[in-house]
Amino acid sequence: MKSNKGVFITFEGPEASGKSSQILLLSKYLKKNKIPFIISREPGGTILAEKLRKLILDQKSKISNLEELLLLMAARSNHINEVIIPNLNKGKIVISDRYADSSFVYQGFVNKFGIERSQKLHKELLNNFYPNFTFIFKISSNEIIKRIRKRKNKNKYDKTDLYFHRKVIKGYKKIANSKRYIFIDATLSMEKIHKNIINKLNI
Repeated sequence: MKSNKGVFITFEGPEASGKSSQILLLSKYLKKNKIPFIISREPGGTILAEKLRKLILDQKSKISNLEELLLLMAARSNHINEVIIPNLNKGKIVISDRYADSSFVYQGFVNKFGIERSQKLHKELLNNFYPNFTFIFKISSNEIIKRIRKRKNKNKYDKTDLYFHRKVIKGYKKIANSKRYIFIDATLSMEKIHKNIINKLNI
């Protein structure tokens, strides 16, 4: 699981923080400037991983936190080997909407499997494969609730539970302990956030 080319970028943060909108703006910028790239997501990104995504995010799924984490790891392994590394080796920018940090926060911290235990699994099963840059979107729990209430299609993490979202926010603060993490103020205008991301990537 090694790549010497390309750049791997992930977008992380609580629900309804605006990640998807910024990924779309970034893709338009890259396309306009003729920079080769691919956009993916987690869980998902491959045929197998998308099937696992439906199971993981289904509100009716009765799976334990450990089972959910292992399913995520399986989906991620497939994603890394089939999408991320092949495209990095082609010299492309690979952009993923969520990646391993989401597992460390949601399953590791919020659902109490343990951040360090989750990171250890990532090391043992996925060869410690990490992005070059990870943008973490900062937003208040109250604003998250407002945005979620406007959503039509909800998954099991689109809760109107302040405590849950506060835990997620706290989890991201706990894991962001290396230079690859870049915090983004998600309350700024879409254009301002987009400019901040472009400046940070220096592309």
